[in-house]
Amino acid sequence: MPTIKNKVVFLRELLALKEVIDTGQIHAAAERNGIKHSNMSKLITDLESRYKARLLLRSSSGCVPTNTTRQLYTDIENIVVLLDTLMKNVAEPDELTGYISIWTEEGFAGSLLFIELYKLYAKYPKIRLDILTNRHVNSSNPDIAIMDMRSMDKIPGTKMLFKFKTKVKFYSSPAYLEKYGVPKDMDDMLENFDMCIRQKFLELPECNFIVKRAKRLNITADSASIIYQLVCDGAGIALMPEWCTMKNTKLVEVPNIDFDYEYVLVGISNPLTMKSPKIRAFLEFFYEFCLEYDIPLEIFE
Repeated sequence: MPTIKNKVVFLRELLALKEVIDTGQIHAAAERNGIKHSNMSKLITDLESRYKARLLLRSSSGCVPTNTTRQLYTDIENIVVLLDTLMKNVAEPDELTGYISIWTEEGFAGSLLFIELYKLYAKYPKIRLDILTNRHVNSSNPDIAIMDMRSMDKIPGTKMLFKFKTKVKFYSSPAYLEKYGVPKDMDDMLENFDMCIRQKFLELPECNFIVKRAKRLNITADSASIIYQLVCDGAGIALMPEWCTMKNTKLVEVPNIDFDYEYVLVGISNPLTMKSPKIRAFLEFFYEFCLEYDIPLEIFE
């Protein structure tokens, strides 16, 4: 049975034959492909030995295919068309251009994922991102959406690419805890400490107890970035996804709090565009990012 190595050698010989026929000369074919004349000539000779037939009629004016070669040339052309099609889907990094529209949870965009974008741009310098964080995701029709699993139905006709979970915990700045002390437990925190909560979390069944029990719910906001900055500046304690602190030393988890909730995010895309090279490039970056940060990821492609 032919090995991969045997098949590669055979393919190289076939492509060399096509090049010689196309250019009409072994020397021209060699020059166009950046190889030595002698090496190109050997590829043709080896192929003729393989077929036990003369494939080219050589003369001082050039090379022309024999009758045997004409049918072979058609088969080689079909192989080249297939190779060209496959290669279009693995374009070189500097050949990938254009915009990718991405809708994402605001906190995810601002606090973790997009601080790593320099890696994407370093590898694909001509790709540009149009990042959307507004709540009307259904009207924006993004190429990729990274969103709360409960909101998937906002974009019909899409396919799930991946899913991952993150813990949601209570965080504060070291300065705030040093000044006001550390809560003894959940009851103590809700009774005596300043709370800054994103409205999205207050709407979740798992978290709406905060509205009912917190005595000092000083700040609510529909912006994760505002809550994040306020807590970093020492305004109190906030409920935030674990990813918010992965590269941030300004925040620490509040100890002694018995609370267990996982936030599930999914990535979805339009099935008609998800296989385009630029979308694949972003997904490759995202998957590597999750691996680097030990974010458990289920991929459904």
